[in-house]
This record gives sequence, structure tokens and C-alpha cells, in this order.
Amino acid sequence: MADWSRFHRDPSSSVDRLHERFLGMLRDGRRAFDLAADVLLAGGDPEVVREEVFALDRRINEAERGLRRAIVVHGAVHGSAALPSALVLMSLSKDAERIGDYAKNVLMLARRGVKFPDAGRRAELVARKRAVSELLARVVKVFEDQDEVAATAVLQDVDELLRGCEREIEALVGAPVDAAIHPVGEALLLRFLKRISDHAGSVATSVVMPVDQLDFRPGVPDAEQ
Repeated sequence: MADWSRFHRDPSSSVDRLHERFLGMLRDGRRAFDLAADVLLAGGDPEVVREEVFALDRRINEAERGLRRAIVVHGAVHGSAALPSALVLMSLSKDAERIGDYAKNVLMLARRGVKFPDAGRRAELVARKRAVSELLARVVKVFEDQDEVAATAVLQDVDELLRGCEREIEALVGAPVDAAIHPVGEALLLRFLKRISDHAGSVATSVVMPVDQLDFRPGVPDAEQ
């Protein structure tokens, strides 16, 4: 894992300022995801939240560009000592940016009229959405505290989420036509939930893995990540 310890004691340090920019991206991504997923699963009007979701995504993209510029300056000032932290944040900023993109994808489903009329299936999706949202909140805390124990627990939950989503997607493939089920929309939503969880897991790996093994989780086959 990257060694942040010598920077974390000083809130004015350049690394802590970089961290705050990155954490802001994660928080905005979670907000965009919640807005999009809630309106989709509630069957509401997606235009009500469209402007805010897209504004959050633009802010995430602007933050990513600003973070990259700040990382370059940080590297120029601190030299090779800054390389591990710079590599980590460069990689993780893309994960945060992709969470915003997937939030827009979820909103797209609502804008294209995807509905979940079966109350039981909808309740299952709501529970899965809530788990992903809580996961994003936990990842913010884990990265902020650099808590290895909590990061390990997050990664275990990520793996469970990935496997669960994959099982449900496989069950939907070739499912018989049923007016109470929207298999394409449901499979796409599960795919987006899976990808958001995976990007959150990438952030957690930075707390427990060295730089060269970011986004690698022993015991989880590539096909399941």
C-alpha cells in the first residue's frame, strides 16, 4: 500500500489537500448514484433529478482534471518521494470518475422508461441499491482513515455484491417473457451496480495493497471482478 502516514498528521499538507479533492469526487458520485437509482426504482420522473445528476458528474470530471494538475505540481515539488501517492491517486481518480458515469447510466434507464412493476423484485433491487450506496459511504471513511481492518471488510462485501449481481444477471439471461419483469432493464441495472461496487473496491484496495496491486483481490477470479 502507499505510505500516507507521514502526511496524514498535518491537515495542511499537500497530500491531504489532494485527498480532500478525491474524497469530494467519491461523495459526489454517491449523491449522483442515489438520485438516479432512487428515481428509477421508485418509478418517478427522471427529469426531476436529471440536471443535478449531470451537474454532479461535471463537477466530478472537473475535480479529476484539477486533481491531475495538482498531482503533477506535487510531484514536481517533492520529487521521487511523491511517486507512490501520485500513482495511487491518479489511478483512483479514474475509479471515482467512472462511478459518476455509471450514475448517469442508471438515470438513462429511467429516462428510457424502464420500470419494475413486480413489487417483490423491486424490493430486492432496492435492497441491493442500498447496499451499494452504503458501500460507497464506507469507502469514503476507509480511505479517509486509512483503516486496513475496515478496508478488508469492505472488500469482502464488495466480492459478495459482485457475485450476487453476477448470479442474478445469469438468471435473467434467457428468462421467459413476463409482463411483470423487465429482464433487459434489470440486467443492465445489476451490471451498473456491479461496476460501481467494483470501482469502490478499487479504492479500498489502495489501503491494503501495494501500488502495483491496486484493484487486485486475491481469491476473486478476474471474470468475477
